[in-house]
Amino acid sequence: MGHSQWLDSEGKKGRKLDETGMNLAGAVLTDLNLERAHFVGTTLSKANFSGANLFKADFSGANLDGVNFSGADLRGADMGGVSMRHANLSGAKLSGADLSGANLQRSNLTNADFTDADLIAADLTDTTQAGMLLAGAKLADTRGLTGA
Repeated sequence: MGHSQWLDSEGKKGRKLDETGMNLAGAVLTDLNLERAHFVGTTLSKANFSGANLFKADFSGANLDGVNFSGADLRGADMGGVSMRHANLSGAKLSGADLSGANLQRSNLTNADFTDADLIAADLTDTTQAGMLLAGAKLADTRGLTGA
């Protein structure tokens, strides 16, 4: 795969995965190394990324409604302003991620790690929040947060 080669060679060989503006609704991308991939403006509704490495991936402007990120590594990912309603982020690692202004209504955030993440003005209304880690997270104007 060109993206793996690009990662292994530190950008000297292969090709960085760039799915900008594509429609990947329902795609199954489980357990893949998609570190630093670009999904800008991509439709990923109901896609399955469970267990995937999405470290520093860019999801700016993407539609992530119903996506499965369970157990995924999303540390440092750019998800600011995305629509991620009804998503599964159970056990996901989101430390340092930008979720400012993101809509996570009715999502499963059980045991998700948001350490040092930016959740400013994010909407967590009607989400499952058991075991969620929020140490150092930016929470100004975050809606729907329970027990923080």
